Amino acid sequence: MTPPGMKSAAVISGRLKHSWLENQILNKMPDVVVLLRHGAGWPALERFLDDANEAVELADKVEFGFSPAMLVDNCAQLDVLLKEQRDSLREAVHDAYKQYFNNVDDVSIRLRKAAQDMQKALSDLMDEWNKSDDAVSDDVLRDRWNTVIEKAEILRDVLDALPKGIVLP
Repeated sequence: MTPPGMKSAAVISGRLKHSWLENQILNKMPDVVVLLRHGAGWPALERFLDDANEAVELADKVEFGFSPAMLVDNCAQLDVLLKEQRDSLREAVHDAYKQYFNNVDDVSIRLRKAAQDMQKALSDLMDEWNKSDDAVSDDVLRDRWNTVIEKAEILRDVLDALPKGIVLP
């Protein structure tokens, strides 16, 4: 159970991987992007940097976002325990999770790097995209989109290495 008002790390990861990377980026060939630039535009492209920023923020949530320790505070049956008991239980459950998911720090670092590389690739693309029609270079646009695709594949693979939900050791 996720605390009210907070998206679970698994939901964020899934949305970024499937809805954003696979359904909005990795399925677009460079020539399609050039056509979109010169045609009707691509309003969704303006939000891609927000998605990349969310991926960077997700890197900070990897350790605790998939930990069953959050269930200690969300399970009504555990409310009968004293605060110290809940704290001890939360710590023990989190320690067991970290032993089970022993590369949590490595995955977090890889996710941050992949997301930051994606931010850079998207910024470079937007620099060309936002030029006036007579100044934009289709070849540069294609090259920059190929870089976005390359970085998106890496980011997708890192997101795929994340748990699909809360990990119970």
